[in-house]
Amino acid sequence: MYGENGAQMRTELAALLRQHRIMRRLADASSAERAAAGPQILRFRKTVLVWCAQAMGVARPLTFPNIPQKPADPFRAASDHGAAVAELARALEAARDQATRQASSQEFTTPSANNVVEHWRLAARAAALAEHDTAPDQATHLTAAQARTIAGDVAAISQALVVLDRRYRSTPGWEPLAGCDRLGWAALATALDVSLGQPDYSVDQTGWRPRTKPIGGPAKPGVLGVLQAEHNLLVRLASFPDAMNLRLVVDSQRLLSAGLVPYAKRIDPNLAGEWGTRAETYSRIQRELLNIGGRLGNGTAAAGEAANAVSRLKALRPEAVIEPRMLGGFQTLFRGVDSRITDVLESGVERGAFVQRVTVPRLVSGDGRLVHPVRERFVPVARAADLEVIRTAREHLRPPEEPSASSAGTSRADLHAALIHRPPAKGAQPDVPGL
Repeated sequence: MYGENGAQMRTELAALLRQHRIMRRLADASSAERAAAGPQILRFRKTVLVWCAQAMGVARPLTFPNIPQKPADPFRAASDHGAAVAELARALEAARDQATRQASSQEFTTPSANNVVEHWRLAARAAALAEHDTAPDQATHLTAAQARTIAGDVAAISQALVVLDRRYRSTPGWEPLAGCDRLGWAALATALDVSLGQPDYSVDQTGWRPRTKPIGGPAKPGVLGVLQAEHNLLVRLASFPDAMNLRLVVDSQRLLSAGLVPYAKRIDPNLAGEWGTRAETYSRIQRELLNIGGRLGNGTAAAGEAANAVSRLKALRPEAVIEPRMLGGFQTLFRGVDSRITDVLESGVERGAFVQRVTVPRLVSGDGRLVHPVRERFVPVARAADLEVIRTAREHLRPPEEPSASSAGTSRADLHAALIHRPPAKGAQPDVPGL
């Protein structure tokens, strides 16, 4: 995701900004390694520049979409809102085109013994991975606020490259950054321009993600087979299930959570308590789903995997010990299944796939019968909040979103602090390697 790769870039560049006396740090290597370090760093820097230019190309059209363009005036400097973003995009393209060639995939995957080069390698590798996150096909759903957040990230990284370019001037084989002054001023202006609005850190959750596939082959032995079936269930739930198969999946989660409680008590009593509560929640949802019907969808494969998980759990020996990492795997899968089932319930109501059973009043005639059956009908649901099962899923089933470190702005604040970092005065404190 963009949040992981962007945080990696900012962390490595912040570490480089806190390193001073670069020639002394490179002097630990041999003369041949020291001579090759400069060109290699340049290749890593080119990779970061390529990503910055690509990200600005994607974010620039969305950054200020509602601001009308002012007519061009040849006697005045460009002062329209968003001109700094366009200037930064042009400066990055010029610096990218005049830079040396990019690093190879072998250089990305080969660790370096030198601390300076290793930080550059990790930053370049994150930039290469981030190219998938900010590709045009991945950025089609970006909002204007998210695009401004990306522009602010690129501006901060560009400022870091400008500062490091001045610091590495004495490195053997070093090539100055083309248009360094122009790039620095454009990055500063862009950072000030986009900071006028509220940043939207939800952009960290966007980007490319590997496709999840079911685990094929025969059933794994022991608890691994249960994990295999639960993983496959989560994958199969990508297909919308009908009401009958949804009830089967819900019942399987009730049985699975309750069956795993004795195994979890031996390792993590708190986790066992959470799974006991989860079993009660699914038992409640199972009762509430009795009044829900619908034939749209399929879900046969998901119901089959749910049955596999329950049957394999029942086949476990009572004295079996489940390792903590396997318990963590179950917890991760449970959260994914809980979130997906909540989405299925809400989307099923929105698309009209589910109907609700209601009692229709009737007049009791004097026909002599002792028992008068209740008249029931299935009617469409007007709002999702009208269903009790939807309220239960929203309040007790959907896991709370865990803010990531990148969303909290930790790496961003660290990079901004490193940009204004100054080395200690001579004699005040020795330079600590790696800081």
